[in-house]
Amino acid sequence: MTEESVYEELAQMIGKEDVVGIPPTPSLLKVLSLQFTPEEAALALQTHLSGGTLDDLASRTGIGKTVLKNRLLTMADKGTIVYDPVEEDPVYRVAGMTAGGLTETGVWGGIRFPYTVQLGIAMHTMLREQAELSLAKLGFAYTPVWAAQVALPKDALPTEDLSEAIKGAGHWSVSPCPCRFTRALVEPGNPCKHMLNTCVHTGALSRWAVKHGMARKLTYDQVLHLLRECNEDGLVHTINIYGQICNCCRDCCPIFHTFQMGAPTFAPSPFIAQSDQETCNECGACEARCPVGAIQLHGHAIVDSAVCIGCGVCIPTCKGKAMRLVRRLVSQETVAT
Repeated sequence: MTEESVYEELAQMIGKEDVVGIPPTPSLLKVLSLQFTPEEAALALQTHLSGGTLDDLASRTGIGKTVLKNRLLTMADKGTIVYDPVEEDPVYRVAGMTAGGLTETGVWGGIRFPYTVQLGIAMHTMLREQAELSLAKLGFAYTPVWAAQVALPKDALPTEDLSEAIKGAGHWSVSPCPCRFTRALVEPGNPCKHMLNTCVHTGALSRWAVKHGMARKLTYDQVLHLLRECNEDGLVHTINIYGQICNCCRDCCPIFHTFQMGAPTFAPSPFIAQSDQETCNECGACEARCPVGAIQLHGHAIVDSAVCIGCGVCIPTCKGKAMRLVRRLVSQETVAT
C-alpha cells in the first residue's frame, strides 16, 4: 500500500462508517496526511471507528501490546484515537468526523504541533465541505438546540435544562471552537468576533481531551458561567451529543452554513421567543441578534414561530426586558402579543 493510497483508503473507511463522513476531498486527504503518519493510518484502518480493547487490537494487528498501546496513546495525543481514560480495559477507536472527531480535535488544544497551522487551514475548508456534502444532505434536522438557562420559563423540565442535563457528567472542560480557530488562521485580518474558547466537553470525552492536552478542565460552576457568557455573546447552545456541546454563531459555523443553504438543520428547543407589546421599546437588539432571522419590528418585536429555534439569544440584551421564552405549542403560528 502506497503512502497516498493509505490516506485514500482511510478516508473511504471514515466516510463509510460515519454517517457524517464525506468523500475523499483534497482537504480531507490533507487533514489525514497531517494528523496520521502512514504507519498510524495503516493502524487506524485495522482499528476502525468501532475500535477494540488492547487485546482485541493486538490480536487483530499482530503488534505486541506494549508497542501497540504506546502507538495508540501517541495517536490519542493528536486527537485521532478516542477512549475513556478511567476504564481499566478501554475500547480504543478511531475518531470519526464530529463530536470528538477530525473536524475538531486537531485544533482543540491550540497550536501544539509543527503541522497545526497547516492542519487548521485544511480543516477550515473541510468543515465547509462536510456541511455541503454531508450535513446538508442528511434530510432531517440534525442539531438539537438548548435554550439558555437564563431564559428558561418557570415550567421548564429538568430534561429541558442543559445545566441539569450535564450536571451528573462528573467531568467538564473547554477547548477553542474549531470553526473560529481555523477561520482566524485562514483570515487573520478578519477573525470571528465571538468568543473563541466555547467548545464544551463532558464525561468521558472531557476526561480524554484533558488527559491528552486538548482541553482545559472546568468545575461544574465554571461551565455554567461559561454557558451564560456564551448566551450573552449571542452564541447558540447546540447538540450535547457524545459529551460535546457546541456554542454556535452564524458567522463561521458549518451548522449555520447548512441552515443558510436552506437545508433542515435545527431541532428547536421546546420554547419560543415572545415579545411583550407594552414593554417593547423597539430597540432592535433582538432583531439584530436573532441568529436565524425570526424577529422583525412592526410597532414591536414580532416572532415567527416557524423560524424561531428557541435559543434565548434575544433575551439578555433586550433593553425593555420585553423578550421572554414561553413553551412552544404544536399549532403555534406567528407570535405577537
